[in-house]
Amino acid sequence: MKFYVFALCSVSLCLLTSWTGSQSTPDKRSQFEPKLMSVDSILEHIKPQENSPVRIFTQGEHCTVNVIQAKSQIKSHYHAKHEEVVYVVSGTGTMRLGNRTYTVKSGDLMYIPKNTVHGFTLQSQECVVVSVFSPTFDGKDRIFVDDK
Repeated sequence: MKFYVFALCSVSLCLLTSWTGSQSTPDKRSQFEPKLMSVDSILEHIKPQENSPVRIFTQGEHCTVNVIQAKSQIKSHYHAKHEEVVYVVSGTGTMRLGNRTYTVKSGDLMYIPKNTVHGFTLQSQECVVVSVFSPTFDGKDRIFVDDK
């Protein structure tokens, strides 16, 4: 049930951005094809980006969907131009969101508005999350900050 809530939130974020961001023509929309894979299959068949735990599942006109297999800390950072939704598939850790920290586990869902400092510390051997960015994320809008 929690995954369906995540999926609904993610689709809603992409659709809202699409609706408010542009007037797409049917021809332009047709270049993006529906896609379905299990998270396990993504981890097995899609190579992570170089020196990164991130696997890009898909990029649409208005959003990017990643699977992240964290095996170490993700340093605190923020995105000046992107919102992010994160769903924890497996594992546990401590998530910094703004000035607060939360223990997160499988089934937890987070919404991270732009300019919100966030970072992650593992409590289990690894943690797998699905991360949805809007608008489309090219990896450049990541501003690191000191952990305090």
